[in-house]
Amino acid sequence: MLATLPAVVLLDSVGRRPLLISGAAGCLTCLLVVGVLVTVYGRDWSAHEVAARTAIAFVFLYDVNFSYSWAPIGWVLPSEIFPLHLRSTGISITTSITWISNFVVGLVSPSMLTTSKGGLAYFTFAGFSLLALLSAMFLYPETKGRTLEEMDAAFGDNATDRQREHLESICRELGLPVKALSTA
Repeated sequence: MLATLPAVVLLDSVGRRPLLISGAAGCLTCLLVVGVLVTVYGRDWSAHEVAARTAIAFVFLYDVNFSYSWAPIGWVLPSEIFPLHLRSTGISITTSITWISNFVVGLVSPSMLTTSKGGLAYFTFAGFSLLALLSAMFLYPETKGRTLEEMDAAFGDNATDRQREHLESICRELGLPVKALSTA
């Protein structure tokens, strides 16, 4: 929880995208380190105490990286990227996907961790962290300080333009000046 607190300040000062990228890179690194340590030393932790402590430390570091980035931003970003007419549906879908994903991870993790050979479970989750990193780098726009209209434009939604054109046509029909709309 302590690692989530800086996100409150960093979301608006640093931005969402840099936090997602650094968080995913940190999670990926931690999972790879733990995966390698489990693969190399996991058969006899008692004989490799430093490796065991290092693995534990990197599990905690993973939690820190996730907590300042993906944990809070996963709730903030959906409310910023969906246009108003789709916002409630979009947030409902993303929230459902979040909880279903949490359920699946909770369901498969125990068996993956006990039955996988070496660090396969950690490498599998590292693969998902790599996907998160790539998606944050190449697919996610920065939403810090952007208006809803700017977000619509970032995603190619021209609903605002259509609404303005519709209002302009109504003004023309009523004989009202159209110029007033562009300054409002």
